[in-house]
Amino acid sequence: MSTAGSRELDALRARVAELERELSHARASGRIAGARGTDAPGRDPGSAGGAALVGEEAQLQLDEGEQAAQMGNWLWELGQNSIVWSRQLFRILGRDPATDPPSTETFLDAVHPDDRERLQARLRLANETGEGAGAIAFRVRHRDGTVRECLLSSLPLVEGAGPPSRYFGAIVDLTERRRAEQELRRSERMLKEAQRIAHVGSWSYDIASRTIRWSEELYHILGVDLSVRPTFELFAGLIHPEDRHRVFGGAESASPLGIASPVECRVVRPSSGELRHVQMAAQLVTDDAGAVTGLVGTSLDITERRRLEEQLLHSQKLEAIGRLAGGVAHDFNNMLTAIFGHRELASRKVPPASAVVEHLTQIGTAAERAAALTRQLLAFARKQLIQPSVVDPNALIFGVEPLLRPLVGEDVELVVLAGSQIWPIHIDRGQFEQVLMNLAVNARDAMPGGGRLTIETANRTLGAGDDGGRMPEIEPGDYVELTVTDTGQGIDDAVQKYVFEPFFTTKEPGKGSGLGLATCHGIVKQHGGHIWFASALGQGTRFTICFPRVRGVPCEQPARATAAAVGGGETVLVVEDEAQVRELCVAALRSFGYSVLGARSGKEAIALAATYPGPIHLLVSDVVLPDARGPALAAALARARAPLPVLYTSGYTEDALLQGDLLDGVVHYVSKPYTPTQLAKAVRGLLDASAQARWAKSSGDAPPPAPTAERLQ
Repeated sequence: MSTAGSRELDALRARVAELERELSHARASGRIAGARGTDAPGRDPGSAGGAALVGEEAQLQLDEGEQAAQMGNWLWELGQNSIVWSRQLFRILGRDPATDPPSTETFLDAVHPDDRERLQARLRLANETGEGAGAIAFRVRHRDGTVRECLLSSLPLVEGAGPPSRYFGAIVDLTERRRAEQELRRSERMLKEAQRIAHVGSWSYDIASRTIRWSEELYHILGVDLSVRPTFELFAGLIHPEDRHRVFGGAESASPLGIASPVECRVVRPSSGELRHVQMAAQLVTDDAGAVTGLVGTSLDITERRRLEEQLLHSQKLEAIGRLAGGVAHDFNNMLTAIFGHRELASRKVPPASAVVEHLTQIGTAAERAAALTRQLLAFARKQLIQPSVVDPNALIFGVEPLLRPLVGEDVELVVLAGSQIWPIHIDRGQFEQVLMNLAVNARDAMPGGGRLTIETANRTLGAGDDGGRMPEIEPGDYVELTVTDTGQGIDDAVQKYVFEPFFTTKEPGKGSGLGLATCHGIVKQHGGHIWFASALGQGTRFTICFPRVRGVPCEQPARATAAAVGGGETVLVVEDEAQVRELCVAALRSFGYSVLGARSGKEAIALAATYPGPIHLLVSDVVLPDARGPALAAALARARAPLPVLYTSGYTEDALLQGDLLDGVVHYVSKPYTPTQLAKAVRGLLDASAQARWAKSSGDAPPPAPTAERLQ
């Protein structure tokens, strides 16, 4: 028998004893007599006058009590073969006292057909043994089809030492109770599910019994098996030792009443030693008199929130460093442009045999190293204008392989495992090569005694449920996977989270800038890719990079070497706010024969163009000016004069529109720092392309004029 059934049977026994006492007292006083056959329950045909009224009043009180308890009673007198049903029993069975006499047949007719045989057998056994029927669950079906869940119990009543003279029984209507229990179980399931989803566990503590109860989710948060009996000592022992003082408000000994609320702490899971961050809150429970009887509390697992907050702080820190790096690189590129330019102009004026040539060469070498550093800063900050194209990754790797072999040294074996039919990707060729060079240098430094460096490509299709240790932000789809694996010293777990941070290095002072891997991270992210690594001390390191696959676009071939820079006689308007760069640009273009107008702002350029009597053939403008952006200036000049071809210059740009146009080939751009020769080539190329486009538009299929480079030969 279930625990609930035992409790109901005990309650029934108590009720039977109470009713038996009342019945005996009523009979002894002559107020009621036993009802037989089909007489109405509780009615004494032989009584009259006041006695009948007293009996009816007692019966009414009994009926009201039974109705409130949803319990009907019956009495079976064996000697007289009479059965009495209470009014509530008629209601429970769905029968009418006027038309349905109380009998075994009437009762069995009300029992659900599927339960009838089983119930009849149990009652027959109880009658044969002279014992009570215990608690029997069954269903009642009313004539309108309504089904009620009931529980029948019976007890034999014995007078003296003989056999039972009668049986007293009760039928409890459990329908509403079962419905309430189902609703309670549903609510408990919903609460349990809500706690699981929200990662919040609940607990309660009773002061009188010194017992504590945990919800199932709290067991999970604390990492305790459900079979373990919860105690406050166990709960307190799971709190990290460094946090207990704060949790219990500085008390010398841990006590439930001393829990600070709300409070955050760390919990150490006993099975794995894993740390979980938990936010706890508690509230006192009082009785009607205001006395404290216990506590209730919640424990919210905020481990994931803490991890996300750390990621956010980390990204904000990197973003701040990136802004600083971008600003520094921008200013530095302007200075390097002046250094490169004046060095080249000076070189033209110095005889080859002069001792000054060596000094100019050293200036150029130092400037190149500084320019490489600014490129790394911009790549890390993702503020470098890139010119990606659809390329074959294997072709790029084979192209840079001859540079990698002397870079890694003779004691490092370089192995290239190129996958077959590798999908094309969209990336800047130079930056792809820089990623490989940076990873190769790091691998070389991790293998001072020699080893193996393996570069491998493969096609990968990642599904929604295929994590495989990858970074969580990777979208499902087709990727080209590039892996660079070394057999070096590996990376200590304690520093792995800092690997992609700028200026972090484990190398000796003077042997690393700390920008190599940060630059790789920035380049990969700028091209829509993902990079991560796996490493362990003494087991080497494996960097994995995934670039999205490009569909339906053929790979572009590398551009052929351009002809030597040539000058011209066109007029060029140069707009640059940095005085040194502007003066250099003007001097450089004039040295190639161009007529040059110089302006330091957009407003000055518009005024200069408005007063200049001759044609202006080309605009060379910095992307970011003090009073305008380069594209806005170009549009204003086009409205004031004829549309001009525009060559943009900048150390970096945050103009997303210009970035998109550059990638699509709509705008032309030369990156700082540049040399006078590089600037002249860009200017000449754009002027020739513009002239050919105008000629084709005006002359149809007529052959265009020869480029300046050909005309001057």
